[in-house]
Amino acid sequence: MNSKKGPFTLEEIRKMKGETNIEAFTKMTDKDIKAQILADPDTPNLSDYELKEFDFPRMRENKA
Repeated sequence: MNSKKGPFTLEEIRKMKGETNIEAFTKMTDKDIKAQILADPDTPNLSDYELKEFDFPRMRENKA
């Protein structure tokens, strides 16, 4: 883990190594994810209806 808080240079970013546990990530079930959401007070527990209100950026019209 990097002890520097930032800001980071582009070169420092390129040298960073990811800390994601890929094995744990691939084994995670929907039940595990839901439990983590419920355990974290900063993560909203959105319903399927609420999630459908989000769009992907590619689905939005360019209004510029």
